[in-house]
Amino acid sequence: MVELLVVVAIIAALVGIVAPLGSGIMSRSRTVKCANNMRQIGVATMLYASDNQMRLPVTSHQRREGGVSWERSLKPYVSGDNSVSLVFKCHEDPLPKRQYTYVINDFLTPNPAGAAHLNYSLLSKIDHPEASVMFAEASKSFGRNDHFHFSQYHGGGIPMEFFESEVAVDVHDGAANYLFADGHVETLSQKSVETRLATQGTRFVDPSGQ
Repeated sequence: MVELLVVVAIIAALVGIVAPLGSGIMSRSRTVKCANNMRQIGVATMLYASDNQMRLPVTSHQRREGGVSWERSLKPYVSGDNSVSLVFKCHEDPLPKRQYTYVINDFLTPNPAGAAHLNYSLLSKIDHPEASVMFAEASKSFGRNDHFHFSQYHGGGIPMEFFESEVAVDVHDGAANYLFADGHVETLSQKSVETRLATQGTRFVDPSGQ
């Protein structure tokens, strides 16, 4: 009887150790899968740009000029019709029913509403594409728009509180995935993002560094 209780205690202890490990592995796996989705979007964006005089895809704001939202224009560059919805969605999306998780930075669109004199929609105009975010994961409060609204803070710095209302900064265990304008993806902690936003001359969101 004593031996049985010892065995039960050992099994319970092992379960207590293994269960969190399994949960952590699954969480990291979902983070990696999300990052891979963003890499595919990055490849699709570069292919689109190469077919369009190195211009980045636009948003619903450019409909009057005959533009098509990136969500539609990138579809032909994502392999297989059935995979499009999977590539554009993260399993950790706080709004699982919305069409896409990833949203484009409005600073990289033609003449964004908050800074109409800017136009960083041409890749050659982005001085440090490795430093500027192109796509990020939308927060729950953001809703279903196809672009973030960062440009209204041009020249003034983006408050962390506003950034968090747009981007799901902690969706992956206190971090989130970010696709940069050169096509690479980084998983950044909430604290790291806050530091970058507070750095003078940062190009993290605004490619002009202002």
